[in-house]
Amino acid sequence: MPPNGLRATRRWDTILPSMPLKRSRELRPLSSEHHQALLVAFQLKKGLAGHGESAGAPRDLPGLLGLARRYEDALLHTHTRAEEDLLGRYLDDGQLTRLKSEHAELIRLMEAAKAGRPPEARAALTAFADLLERHVRWEEQELFPSVEGRVEEADLHQVMDELERRLVLNRMEQKATKRS
Repeated sequence: MPPNGLRATRRWDTILPSMPLKRSRELRPLSSEHHQALLVAFQLKKGLAGHGESAGAPRDLPGLLGLARRYEDALLHTHTRAEEDLLGRYLDDGQLTRLKSEHAELIRLMEAAKAGRPPEARAALTAFADLLERHVRWEEQELFPSVEGRVEEADLHQVMDELERRLVLNRMEQKATKRS
């Protein structure tokens, strides 16, 4: 029986493959930020396709660039650095290479969007939104379960403590910057 209590004619996990995965408490801070990243990717895609109003997104390119820049300023750099620093030691070479490569490409695409003329900025934002969504889904569906399966609980607690410290400090810095 599926978790919502409805009967299914087929196995419910094949019908609903996008059901949220159970995430360890230690990695939930990253998953929470991933939720925000997926929202930004969704809003960028809708806005770039001309349907921003249906996603609560800006309708024009300057507004979409502003949305992407706010995400970059608030989360992107701190988040990617924390993942690489704190999870990197628990990843195999292929996972670490992909993690760092996709993080670098996200940052490169943001720079291209900010520096480009409207056609180039649109193309870079589109590529950024697509990669951001794919990257987050890979981390949530493959990378994090792999880490959770091979890392000792005590080590995961240390990761969580450092994650919380970094993310709280980042939020405090963001608030201080807004007040200035």
